[in-house]
Amino acid sequence: MEDISVIQNEVFRLGAKVNVPHNELIIITKPSAYGKPYLHISQDSYEYIYSERGYEFSRKSTKDLDELLYWIIYPAVHQMAVEYELMHRVDDYEDCRKIIFPKLIEYLEKINPLWAKKAEKELPPVSLFN
Repeated sequence: MEDISVIQNEVFRLGAKVNVPHNELIIITKPSAYGKPYLHISQDSYEYIYSERGYEFSRKSTKDLDELLYWIIYPAVHQMAVEYELMHRVDDYEDCRKIIFPKLIEYLEKINPLWAKKAEKELPPVSLFN
C-alpha cells in the first residue's frame, strides 16, 4: 500500500490534467464534522469512508490504487461538470444531465481513458432524458 503523501501527489497530478482546484483534492485521514470522505490505509487495503458527526454512512475498500484514485477524483470532476452545465445551460426545460454527463466523461477521458469507460457504464444513457 502506498502512503498518503504518494497518493496525495498522484491525486494532484491527475487533477491538474483538467484543472481541478487543489482544495477539492485534499485527502484527509481522519473523520471531519462536515461529511468529507477520509482515507484509512491498512496493511492490505485502502478504505474510503464517508461519515458525518460520528455516523458512518459509506465505506469502500480496495487493494487497487487506481480504483482509489478514481473514487477520490470522481466527485471533484463531477462537480466541475455540474458547474460547467450551470454556465452553459441551454433551456430551462432541458435535462441538465444532457450536458453534465458528456462533460464528466470528457474530463475523465483526459485523466484516464479507462475511467471514462467505467463512468460510461455506471451512468444512465443521456438519450433516456427528455
